[in-house]
Amino acid sequence: MWDLMLRKTSFLKQFDGLVKKFKDEKCFGIYNFRQRDVVVKDLELAKMVLIKDADHFIDRPIINLDGSKIESDKIVNYFLTQLKGDQWKKVRTLVSPVFTSGKLKMMVPHVQKCAENLDDVFSSAADSGEILEAKEVFGKYTIDAIATSGFGIELNSFKDPDSLFRQTALRMARAEGYSSKLDVLKFFIMIAVPKLSKLLGFSMMPTGTIEFFAKIIRQTVEQRRETGTRRNDIIDLLLDEIKKIGDDKTENGLKKEDIDVELAVISNAIIFFFAGFDTSSLTLATVIFSFLDKPAIQDRARQEIEDVVGDSKVITSDHLRDLKYLENVINEALRYYGLMNNTMRLCTKDYKIPDADFTIKKGMQVNVLTGCLAEECFFNPAELDPDNFDIKNNPNKIGFAGFGIGPRNCIGMRYAYIALKLALVKTITKYKVVKCEKTVDKLEFDISKNYFNGGVMFKVERLEKEE
Repeated sequence: MWDLMLRKTSFLKQFDGLVKKFKDEKCFGIYNFRQRDVVVKDLELAKMVLIKDADHFIDRPIINLDGSKIESDKIVNYFLTQLKGDQWKKVRTLVSPVFTSGKLKMMVPHVQKCAENLDDVFSSAADSGEILEAKEVFGKYTIDAIATSGFGIELNSFKDPDSLFRQTALRMARAEGYSSKLDVLKFFIMIAVPKLSKLLGFSMMPTGTIEFFAKIIRQTVEQRRETGTRRNDIIDLLLDEIKKIGDDKTENGLKKEDIDVELAVISNAIIFFFAGFDTSSLTLATVIFSFLDKPAIQDRARQEIEDVVGDSKVITSDHLRDLKYLENVINEALRYYGLMNNTMRLCTKDYKIPDADFTIKKGMQVNVLTGCLAEECFFNPAELDPDNFDIKNNPNKIGFAGFGIGPRNCIGMRYAYIALKLALVKTITKYKVVKCEKTVDKLEFDISKNYFNGGVMFKVERLEKEE
């Protein structure tokens, strides 16, 4: 942990040395400051922790905000990612219907409208030879997409990059140029010494950011209730689910005393935004690098798009569902470049590891290193190969943590695939992404930037139409 704090090792490689040291063990223990943690590197034990015996590991490790008097912390503390046990189950029950395939289908037109703006950017860059930075470009798209899907706000961050909405979002995500190197130290203090952090007045989010978005949501909810206006976005769908809650248990199994209704709407609209726009732009940047690294992957993805979408001007949810190879490309980029290789859970009741003389005690954090399981889970793990996720090759999804594993996986996964696929369709249908003189040789992640050193720089070339 100290090596990580002192930046002697990467966040993504912090366990590498210990994995080699305990190469023959299913799991091993570490000290995380004063806390004893368990690290799992065995496939069968990973399945037990994350799926089979997940009731022993139902909570996620969190920064403890209980008792905070800061308004933004109260909202953050109601994020689905922060909630524990029964309260998490109740809010997950409320939110889950919002993210079904049928409901998300209604959001596709909103997101596609935002994706159309990418064409203007790439057309201009193809003509001028401009060097583009992937996260910068796709970050504008993902902010616009989630603003319209989650908040009912129409933006064009390509034309108005300095809008208050975008600037506040970048501050909230602590994007490069909007954060301080002291933020990492601050988070370590909040994790290791929560009482001290409260005395110092530390809050989870930068001042004013959560309050800004909460105000927008309250105004939007009030306006929708007064006028009856519908956009079939996240706010509408959350309000639909809340209407089902009665004094006694109703169709969604909840009653009024189970949920703080206003807090549920505000916190889950914000977490949808906060958890979505920065991670999605990072994922798209990683996929672009995979296209640069192996152009054959880009060519095959483009051919699939041509086969599935053809000349259709409207991209439907059915089109997106049928882009199987493109989905494999997304998953493989996340897997191969190791962005999500540690799935963390908190032990909620003592768990004796089968066939071992060790019990994981309640309160211990468990780190499941999915990257260590690749040899057993994929047919070509050492290579960047989207066919690792082809069903014909029998992939074991325990080896992939891109959207989490088990009951606490990412609830917004289906939406993420919609937004990611739409962006990639608009990127490579008419253009080819190519390396430039500023393209790095390999990706190196810097946690203080929440991005890769040197970025993902590329150019685009306009494809010639076949006669």
